[in-house]
Amino acid sequence: MLKKTAVVFSGGGLFGAWQAGVWDVLQNRVEPDLIVGASVGALNGYAIACGATGERLASMWRDPELGDFGSLEKNIETMMGQFRPKIPFALTVTDLLRMRPVIFQDSEITPRHMAASCAIPIVFKQHWIGGRLCSDGGLLNPLPLWAAVELGATHIVAVHALPEIPGSWIKPMVRVFRWFAGYRPPLPSGVQVDVILPTRHPMGSLTDAVRYRPENIERWIAEGRADADAKNISILDCPKG
Repeated sequence: MLKKTAVVFSGGGLFGAWQAGVWDVLQNRVEPDLIVGASVGALNGYAIACGATGERLASMWRDPELGDFGSLEKNIETMMGQFRPKIPFALTVTDLLRMRPVIFQDSEITPRHMAASCAIPIVFKQHWIGGRLCSDGGLLNPLPLWAAVELGATHIVAVHALPEIPGSWIKPMVRVFRWFAGYRPPLPSGVQVDVILPTRHPMGSLTDAVRYRPENIERWIAEGRADADAKNISILDCPKG
């Protein structure tokens, strides 16, 4: 069976800047057939699917307006109005009424879908799409490996910015919620997964994840480069599906 490679980007709030550093290294080592993202990973994934280099993605993160939650929907509309994906792209949202994740892909994705994938409960408004009340794509599982598998991936490079929830008071609440409502289907035995994690996790406090500080952004981008280098993933020579 020919290999179909997917790069999957997790949620993680402003920790998503770390993913820009990771991509700055991966772009020279991986040629994905598919990009999948949840929450902030959907924003990064969309830009990468449109051809953004690591440096371009990092420069986007250095713009303080990106960290202004009040400008999120405007930023999404601007980005999607200027660029279109060059390779297949998918994002996940959470159907709140059914407590199930949903995949949207390629031409069916609109700015509303992108905003819904980033719609952290309480922080952002939730969105009605096709009869579903849609919320943050990482609510039930921050790293949508399952979505890449459903879309045919045989090799997944997972860029996980949120392996640990910051904040001593919210961490146990999230663990209990995901224990009962989380979505964690087992991966098929034939799927290879390489996961890149931040060496230092959590990368900051809960406040850091939602409040923009330029010094944090720069540090996370640099840490992302170092973490990707240390993982030393290179699959450019693999046959394509």
